[in-house]
Amino acid sequence: MRDRLFLLGAVVLALVPYRDFFSERVPVARDLLLYFYPLKAHLAEALASGHLPWIDRFRWGGVPLLSNPGAGAFYPANLLFLVLPLGTAMKVWTLLHLAIAVTGFAALGRRWDLSPRAAAVLGLGFGLSGTMVSLAPFPTTYSALSLAPWMAAFAIDAARTAGKGPVARLAAAATLVILASNPEAALHAAALAGLAALPTLLTPPAPRPRGRAVASLALAGLFAFGLAAPTLLTGLANTSRSVRGPGGGMTVAHAGQKALPAVRLPELVLDGAVADWVTMPFAAGVDGYPYLPSLTPGRVAVALALLGLALGGSGRLRALALVVGGVLLALGPATPVWVLAAKVAPLIGKMRYPEKHAALYGLGMLWLAALGLRALEQRARPHVLRFALPALALAVLLDRDRVAGGLSFTDSPAVLTRAPAVLGPMAGAKAPTPPRVFHRDQYLEVPFRYFVETATTVRAQRESALPFYPSLFGIGHTFDRDYDLTLPVEVIEWERLFPKALASGSPVPLRILRAAGVAAVVHTEVDGFRREPKLELLPAPLPPFRFVSRVATDPDARRLFRQLLEEGCDPDTAYVQEPAGEVPERPAAGRVVALSDSPHELRLDVDVDGPGPGFLSLYRLRDAAREATLDGRPLEVSGAGFGFAGVTVPAGRHTLRLRPETRWVRIGALISAASALVLLGGLLFRR
Repeated sequence: MRDRLFLLGAVVLALVPYRDFFSERVPVARDLLLYFYPLKAHLAEALASGHLPWIDRFRWGGVPLLSNPGAGAFYPANLLFLVLPLGTAMKVWTLLHLAIAVTGFAALGRRWDLSPRAAAVLGLGFGLSGTMVSLAPFPTTYSALSLAPWMAAFAIDAARTAGKGPVARLAAAATLVILASNPEAALHAAALAGLAALPTLLTPPAPRPRGRAVASLALAGLFAFGLAAPTLLTGLANTSRSVRGPGGGMTVAHAGQKALPAVRLPELVLDGAVADWVTMPFAAGVDGYPYLPSLTPGRVAVALALLGLALGGSGRLRALALVVGGVLLALGPATPVWVLAAKVAPLIGKMRYPEKHAALYGLGMLWLAALGLRALEQRARPHVLRFALPALALAVLLDRDRVAGGLSFTDSPAVLTRAPAVLGPMAGAKAPTPPRVFHRDQYLEVPFRYFVETATTVRAQRESALPFYPSLFGIGHTFDRDYDLTLPVEVIEWERLFPKALASGSPVPLRILRAAGVAAVVHTEVDGFRREPKLELLPAPLPPFRFVSRVATDPDARRLFRQLLEEGCDPDTAYVQEPAGEVPERPAAGRVVALSDSPHELRLDVDVDGPGPGFLSLYRLRDAAREATLDGRPLEVSGAGFGFAGVTVPAGRHTLRLRPETRWVRIGALISAASALVLLGGLLFRR
C-alpha cells in the first residue's frame, strides 16, 4: 500500500509544473492553437452532430479529416472533446497522458528489477524528461510516447510468460500507440519494446521454447495491426497519393530539414546550455524554434544514467544503442547514419524533422537511469534508500519544474472563443460554406526575430490569424504551406509558384486566389518594432463551387499549368489535368441552387440548362471529393485546378454529394471488429 502511495505521489509531483492547468487558463504553446485545437474541434463538431468526420472543410477548401494521421481520429481519448469544453479537454488530455507516462515507465522499471519506490522515481523522471515536456503541446505524439513504456513492459511480459493475457495487453498497448499518432512515435515505441524484450527472446526462461516467445510477440503485433486497421489502411491510402508518397514532392532533402544542429549537442545534458528555449524563440546557429526545445532527461536522470553506464550490468548496450542511435538520427544529413537509414528504410526519409528522433535518446537515457537506480539499490543500505529515493524524486521536480511548465504556457480561455481582430466582420459570418482567406505571411516571411519571448511570438502568430487558427471561428483557408500526409503532390507546385510570384508583384497570384474562392488575404505590415496584421478583401469574390463555360485539358500537365499561368487563371475556365470520362470543352451553363457543406459531405443541388452537360468546378481537394454520387448513382470525379476536383453534370436538376473515399475505413472497421472478436474469444474460452 505504501509503495502505491509513493507512485501516486510521483504522479502528483509530475503535475506540479502544470499547475496553471488547474486554473481557468488554457494551454496555447507551439502548435496547439495553430493546428491541434482546430482539428479536435472539427472532430468533436462532426461526432456531436451524429456524423463521421470525413471532411475538414476549412483547410485547402476541404481535406480528408478521418484519415488525417495528425488528427488521430480513432484514438479513444478524443471523446474528451465531446464531453468537455475545448480548452478543458486539452488540459485533461495532457495531464491524463502525463500520468500514463509516469506509471508506464514505473511499470517498465519493475520489469528491470527496480523496487516499487525506485521505479516511481524513474517514472517521474520520464514524465518530466525533455522529450515529454517538449512534446506536451503535440497531443498525438505525446500520447503515443506516453504509451511507449507500457508497450515495452507488456512486450517483456509476453516474451517471458506464456498465456493469453500478456499477448492481449501488448496488443492493446501497441494498438493505442498506432491509433494515437504519426509513424515516428510508433517507430520509437517499437524500438524501445523490441530492445527491451530482446534478451528474453534470445534466451527465454525455461521451460518456454524460444519459438513460443517469438510467436507471442508476433501474435500481439498481428492483433495490433488488425485492431488499428482503420488508421493504417486510410493512412496508407492517403500517403500513396500525397506529397510523402512514391513520386511525391517531398524529397529526402525536404525530410532532412530541421535536423538537430550540432551547436545544440550540449543541451543533451543540460537545458539552457545554448539557449533558454522557455523564453527565447531564436538563437544563433539554430534554424527557428527547435522541435524539441528540451533534449535532456534532466540533471538527476543524467547522473543516474552515468551511474548505470558504469555499474548497471545487463541492458547497458541496448540502452546505449538507443542513446547513440537517437542522436545520430536526430543530426539528420550531418552524418551518413540518417542518410543510410533513409535508404534502407524509406519511411525514415518521409518523416519530417529528424530532430524528432532525439526521443530515442531520451528513452535510452531513462533506461540507463533505471540501471543506475538498480545499482544504487544493490549497494546502498535500506535506511539510506528510505530517505534517498524521496529526495531524488524531489530533486527531479526542482530540476524540471521551470522547463516543464514553461514549455506548456497558458493564456486566457478567450483565445478559443474570440477571433483575432484582423478577421473583423468575417468571423462568425453565416455562410453555406466557410469563407476562405489566404495567409500571405507563410510565403513572404515576416520577421519574428526581434521578439525576446517565445510566448510573444505565439501571440503575434495568433493575432495575425496564422492557419489553422481562424477555422475555430468558422473561417477557411487555402494554399497553406505544409507537407502534411493529407495533401496531394500538386501542393509542391503551388509552394514553388507563390513565393516567386508574390515577391515579383505579379497580379497572377491574386487571380489564382480569386478563382479558388478566396475572399481575403491576410498579411502583416512591419514598421520597425510595430507589427500590424491587415485584411485585404478581394474584389468581387467568386464562389468556390461553380459552373464554368470552358474546360481546358491537356495530357501534358506542365503545358496545361503553363496555359493556366498565361491566361491568368481564367476564373471561367476549368483546367482539367485528369479528366474522368467525357469532359465537354464548351459546357452548358449551370447554377448551384442549394449548398450544404458539413463534416459528413458536400451536398449541392444544381440545375444545368442543357442541352449538353455542364462542368462544375470544385475548389476542394480531390481526395476530399473522390466518392461522389449524382442522384444516388456513382459519379466519376476529374482532377481539376491541379489538386482540386471537378465533375461533369448532365442537363437538368440534380443532387450531387461528395466526400472522401470511404472504402478503406469500412474495410478497416470490419478487420478491426473481426480482430476484436477473435481476441475477446481467445480471452474468454480456454481452448
